[in-house]
Amino acid sequence: MKMNALRLAAIGAVAIVAMPAANAQDSQRVTELYHIFDFKTDAKRAPMIKALQDGLNPNISNSDTTTPLVMGPPPEKPGRFRLVNPFENIPFAGMVSSAQMASVKQARCDGAVWISSAVRKVRGSQQLMMTMCLFPYVEGYQLNVYAVDIKEQGGGLSARLGRALGQAVVGKPDDWTNKTILDVVRRVRTDTGATVTYVEGQPEFVGTPWEDGPRITPGEGDKTVDPN
Repeated sequence: MKMNALRLAAIGAVAIVAMPAANAQDSQRVTELYHIFDFKTDAKRAPMIKALQDGLNPNISNSDTTTPLVMGPPPEKPGRFRLVNPFENIPFAGMVSSAQMASVKQARCDGAVWISSAVRKVRGSQQLMMTMCLFPYVEGYQLNVYAVDIKEQGGGLSARLGRALGQAVVGKPDDWTNKTILDVVRRVRTDTGATVTYVEGQPEFVGTPWEDGPRITPGEGDKTVDPN
């Protein structure tokens, strides 16, 4: 398996050297995504929050977590995140690029009992900015995930070669994005015994990848369906 990875890396290096000089230009590809998971469980908030945090920490660079005070019995239906654009209705908004606009959007999670703003950053390759919100309701909880995935493209020969080698050995940034999200769901399922259902998302997960065992690098289940 290691030899196959090295062969792929070598092929990628040859392809990079053969690329035209125009590809040396730095660029970014920005993707917005969201997912909603349902957890049927009678677990209390504390073990749920611990499972979420334990599943998130291994795959991220840093995070800020809030556990808001939410009083009263859980509602019949779970809450849902909403997006807030700070540039909306501002005169100079037309001067802001679509990529910059996406990166400053904020997910508001009114009614959530746990909110985490996390960043996964791989220098020269990817920056994943993610907000997770846990909403309680009478049958359990729902986890809302909103993320902006910024992938580096182009650049000089050393930058492109470094990305090709890294992807050949440990996997593509998209797969790591999915693993980061799914590992949280996997940990909740394992630690609390919750019954997990995928509600919706873009790009959509297929099957039940949260039932896969833990892995150090992304597995076959850490894939999404391209909506296009």
